[in-house]
Amino acid sequence: MSHAVERLRQAGLKATGPRVILLTALEQNRSHPTAELLYESLQADHPSLSLSTVYQTLDAFIRTGLCRRVSEAGNRLRVDGTPQDHDHAICRTCGEIFDIDRQLLPRPAPPAQLPQDLTVTVLRVEYDVICEACQEAASDGATGLAGSQRAATSRGSTDRRRKS
Repeated sequence: MSHAVERLRQAGLKATGPRVILLTALEQNRSHPTAELLYESLQADHPSLSLSTVYQTLDAFIRTGLCRRVSEAGNRLRVDGTPQDHDHAICRTCGEIFDIDRQLLPRPAPPAQLPQDLTVTVLRVEYDVICEACQEAASDGATGLAGSQRAATSRGSTDRRRKS
């Protein structure tokens, strides 16, 4: 049985063709893709897959914990299929998202007292950063264009510089 099929069953989901295809794609793509980028990357091999199915499947994955929503300026749906617990650093110039290993940085503690008897179940940290490419572009006077171009091309493929 494939790894994707096993993960789907453990999450309580049927292992349908589109779910297996999308979960496998998420496991292989560490670029925190948008639904549109996933759809575009799968269209050649799976022409019957619709964008609506991609959105619905990602929604089911988010609800069951198979992936998680990643915030981004512009509020586009971007997802993270990495099952290991980690945080994110998001370049506020180009939008590229980097995985940050939680072991590398000190963890903030949740507030000692929360309003309305709330209980913290997960604490995630998101770092606003300016990536190296955007810093270099800014120092060259290009105002982040190089970083934006790099992010646009890397989102459709695995980011080899990913920090995790």
